[in-house]
Amino acid sequence: MRRPFLWLLPIVAALLYLLWNGAVRQVCAEAMWPFRRLSGWAGGQVSGRLVAAWRGLCDGPSRLDAATETERLRTLLAESERLAAENAALREALGWMRGEEAGAPGVRLLAAPVISHGGGLGVWPRLTLGVGSLRGVRTGDVVVAPEGVVGRVAEGVTPHTCEVILLSDPTCRVAAEIPGIAKGIVQGDAGEDAGATPEDSLLYEARPLVLRFVDKAAGLPLRRRVVTEGSGGVFPPGLTIGATVARRQDATGLLAEALIAPAVDPTALRVVFIRLRGRGDDA
Repeated sequence: MRRPFLWLLPIVAALLYLLWNGAVRQVCAEAMWPFRRLSGWAGGQVSGRLVAAWRGLCDGPSRLDAATETERLRTLLAESERLAAENAALREALGWMRGEEAGAPGVRLLAAPVISHGGGLGVWPRLTLGVGSLRGVRTGDVVVAPEGVVGRVAEGVTPHTCEVILLSDPTCRVAAEIPGIAKGIVQGDAGEDAGATPEDSLLYEARPLVLRFVDKAAGLPLRRRVVTEGSGGVFPPGLTIGATVARRQDATGLLAEALIAPAVDPTALRVVFIRLRGRGDDA
């Protein structure tokens, strides 16, 4: 018996292999960039107004009773308040950006919209931003928010997009210190699977960051600010990482560790800032 579709198997296998190839992932990210930007704009700015307009068309002015009109006005008011809060937050962030640039000569902060909170590893270790190499972004650039450090730019920057490795990613290690008290290395602990079933396996609860390799005699006070120490040449000194919430011994019992609540909540980020050092004004 002839099997006319048997020749498709090697083609399908080749396509599956290419989907995991980094170059193809970059091409896909670049191709999806305008659609992600459009989706984010439409969803965040006009969805409430479209719903209100559709209700008005369906009901007709002559058939709107007091309850329906009240509900429509509540929807418009809620949307207006959301937009006002978002605009205020953006103005505050941009004001912070100008202050940071003035206080750090040679550093330019590039505002970058967050177009996706997912990423390559699925646990939540990455953000996708709507800026790329055309704006001067490079692998390893530090990404910050007004609250503190977000992470660093991952490999695979495209002309219009880039991915950010968050501090929660175990592969992200940062030289850090509790000023005047202790120094160590901050490392992410990814997250804990919170899914009750295999279908929910992408639900993860964030864990605190860990300040490792601390001298056991340092003492580790709680509720103290943890900042970047500056060693390693990637993260500049003095950027806020978070605050200590617990202390413990490491597995050997010879060193101490501190658990750190991150200063930045990645789930709430709409705009972040990429530190571009010594690269002119605009790319």
